[in-house]
Amino acid sequence: MNPVIEALTFRHACKKFDPEKKISRQDLDTILAAGCLSPSSFGMEAWKFLVLESKQVLQQLRPACWDQAQITDASHVIVILARPELVTPGNEYVKDSFMRRGLPEDATLAYIDRYKWYMETEVFPEMSTYAWCAKQCYIALANIMTAAASMKIDSCPMEGFEKDRVETILKIDTQKYEVAVLVALGYRAGEQPPRRRHTKETLIEYR
Repeated sequence: MNPVIEALTFRHACKKFDPEKKISRQDLDTILAAGCLSPSSFGMEAWKFLVLESKQVLQQLRPACWDQAQITDASHVIVILARPELVTPGNEYVKDSFMRRGLPEDATLAYIDRYKWYMETEVFPEMSTYAWCAKQCYIALANIMTAAASMKIDSCPMEGFEKDRVETILKIDTQKYEVAVLVALGYRAGEQPPRRRHTKETLIEYR
């Protein structure tokens, strides 16, 4: 079996973690590298990965996450933070991001103009800057879970939380960061439940 498909077949939204099993720092670093290497629109990388391993912090966090046991039973919880303030057209961060490409100045300025046009015509009429950044964060989330699964490490993506409470508990500077999504990582307790998926014929169309 293709190793990527094998990892994705192993992966499931793990609801029951073994609280006694911990992820090694080396494996955790590999998982985080997958997040950092993830693609993002225009290469903005407007995210930050907050790794929670303190049991005290996780105990405080659990009530704000619908009291889900994954928060306290998992080995680690990664909070993926969006950074919407960075990607506003005109922000120096945007210019610096394009300058990393080492292109001539006129080409860099052309990219910045195209970016501004895209944000004003395609993004802002449809969603907030936070929502656009959160979309990018989910790309990193997927790569984090796939990297973990490739090492037989389980994960559970989590949207079931009260955003404002989580940000307050974690003392997030919401002028710079906003919580996009959480992912619990660890090792499953018990067998994986049956996989439920629609058929490929339902999901795939060729034209």
